Amino acid sequence: MKILGICGSLRKESWNLKLLKNMLEITATKGVDTTIFDLNTVPMFHPDVEAQGIPAEAEDFRDAVRDSDAIIIACPEYNGSMTATLKNAIEWLSRRGNLLTGKIFFIIGTGPGRSGCPRMHMHASYSIESEGGHVLHQPRVLLPHVANFMDQAGNITDREVTMLLDQAADTLIWFTTQLGKPIDP
Repeated sequence: MKILGICGSLRKESWNLKLLKNMLEITATKGVDTTIFDLNTVPMFHPDVEAQGIPAEAEDFRDAVRDSDAIIIACPEYNGSMTATLKNAIEWLSRRGNLLTGKIFFIIGTGPGRSGCPRMHMHASYSIESEGGHVLHQPRVLLPHVANFMDQAGNITDREVTMLLDQAADTLIWFTTQLGKPIDP
């Protein structure tokens, strides 16, 4: 099984990138092949650009998603929604052969404030599900006050958060395995 991680924040020291790395490390301990695709290389979606052909950088991203069984998205909440980076990624995936359809997604998020990214989760889920993707909504890994459970280096300092990430990894693996099986008549 291959699980791809993408981060909706382009910051080098992004809290969400650190959270994603923790989630992928836990997932990898369960025998899953994990990798991160850096969205910094993906150009902004634009129909005029698309009309000339999908740029190589966007096609590399599409290939990484195509070759994965599931995707973990980590994203902060900007202005009550997902980041432009994540929305742009979703746009490229939905074009010229929709790669969202039938794909399994798990969306996580954190930040320094008290919101815990619920509107980001809602908007990202809606965009993915409207194009046929499957978003797992439980367990919720939408964590406020990041400094209370993660140090500057990205180490999780709260055992309950580690347990939540472990439960999320188990859930994602189980659903990905189940949805990958043929349906009995």
